[in-house]
Amino acid sequence: MEKFDIDYIKEFIKTHKDAKIYLACDSQRIKKKRVKFATVVVVHYNGNNGAKVFADITYNKVIDAKLSRPFNRMMMEVQMVTEIYSQLEDVLIDRDFQIHIDVNPEEGTGSNVAYNAAKGMIWGMVGVDPICKPDAFAASTVADKWSK
Repeated sequence: MEKFDIDYIKEFIKTHKDAKIYLACDSQRIKKKRVKFATVVVVHYNGNNGAKVFADITYNKVIDAKLSRPFNRMMMEVQMVTEIYSQLEDVLIDRDFQIHIDVNPEEGTGSNVAYNAAKGMIWGMVGVDPICKPDAFAASTVADKWSK
């Protein structure tokens, strides 16, 4: 799969002034140290009538001390979604957009190990509160589909 065409995505967002924009990333471990990441930009037409999804697939080596506590993998997802934000920032700055992350606020879940760090990183780099599970549909549904 090709990398995002950032210029095309920017133009698409500019021509859909009433759209809500969702940025997200999800991942699936495919081997002990190899992970498939899907970063998505969802342009939800006027927040109501369908959407256009842009997806970028990458493979990276990620090592977590315990596979059941995927801190490094969750933080890599956050890094990827903040990178796409920084590339699109000029067209998102005055727009209705959200960042969705696939971390769980519920203690005892695997992705909870990164909950506070992930939220803090997004707040520090983007200046918005990210949407987390169970409300992070762009991560847990859209990006999840692309990561499998």
